[in-house]
Amino acid sequence: MFAKLKTIASLSILVGAVLLLAKVEETFKLYNIPYILIAFGFIFLIVSLLATNKEESLLCRIGLHRYERISRDSEIPAMFLYECERCGKKKKAASTI
Repeated sequence: MFAKLKTIASLSILVGAVLLLAKVEETFKLYNIPYILIAFGFIFLIVSLLATNKEESLLCRIGLHRYERISRDSEIPAMFLYECERCGKKKKAASTI
């Protein structure tokens, strides 16, 4: 159910942004529909992320991690290892510096 809610929320954000960029409200009498679509899309997306993710921190549940660089990857020198300060999630990312 939440997977469908994520899809619907993402599509409503996309449709709202496309309507804003195309300036359709000037041609048709849509008034504030693009803004409403974007707002409800973000609300539904945050609700579905809070319900499905199981991290302790609410910010980590909606995807706002605070990563700290730990070390370099031993296999690929351009890759760095990062760990979230709140939930401990680890990731690898390439760096140009």
